[in-house]
Amino acid sequence: MFRRLMLTPALLASLAAPLQGQVQVGLSAFAGGFLPMGELFEELRLAGQLVANVSQDPGLAFGGRVTVWKSRFGFDAEAGYAFSNVDLPQSIIDLGLDNNASVFVGSLNVLYVIYQAPFSPLRIYVSGGGGLVSRSGDFFDIFEGTTDVAGTLGIGLRFGLGRATQLRFDVRDYISSFAPTRRDEVFDSRLQNDVIATIGLEFVLRPVE
Repeated sequence: MFRRLMLTPALLASLAAPLQGQVQVGLSAFAGGFLPMGELFEELRLAGQLVANVSQDPGLAFGGRVTVWKSRFGFDAEAGYAFSNVDLPQSIIDLGLDNNASVFVGSLNVLYVIYQAPFSPLRIYVSGGGGLVSRSGDFFDIFEGTTDVAGTLGIGLRFGLGRATQLRFDVRDYISSFAPTRRDEVFDSRLQNDVIATIGLEFVLRPVE
C-alpha cells in the first residue's frame, strides 16, 4: 500500500514533465454562435417613428486564433466576425430602412488551466484580456463611434484528438460600452455583453523548446 502511494505522485510528475519543458503554438479556426446580451438603444427615432429597446439578433460567428501554451498558462490572439442584424419592427423595415449589421471582435487573452483530467487529454481553462468590438453594416452607417474597447472573460475546454490536433470549445464575453453619435445627436452609453460560443480545431505546431 505504501509503495503504491509513493508511485502515484511519481507517475503523475513524469506525465506532467514534458509539458513543463516546452512551448506549444496552436493555430485554430472556429465557428459558432453570437449572442448579444445588451440593448443598443433604449429609444431611437427612425424614419420619424420612435423605436424602443433596440438590440441586435443572435447570429452565426466564425474566426481564428493563434495560441501559445506553456504548461498551465496560455496566451491567444483571437479575431472573429458575426452576422447579427438589428431587431427592428417590420413597419420600420417596410419604410426602406435596412437592418443589416455585423460585428467584428478581436482580443488578446491570458489563459490558465484550472483542471486537467488525470490520464486524459482534457483540460478546462479560464481566460481574460482586452480587445475591441466593431459594429458595421447598413444600419450602423448612419452612426459614428461604433467601435469600442472591450474587456473579455471566458471559459473553455481543450481535448486532444491526436498528437497535433485538439478540439476546443470556448465561451467568451466581450464587455464594452456602446455610446454612438448621429450628426449632433449623442446617445447614452449602454453596457454590452457580446457572448461568442464556438467550437473549433486547434492544430499544434512542432513544440518550441
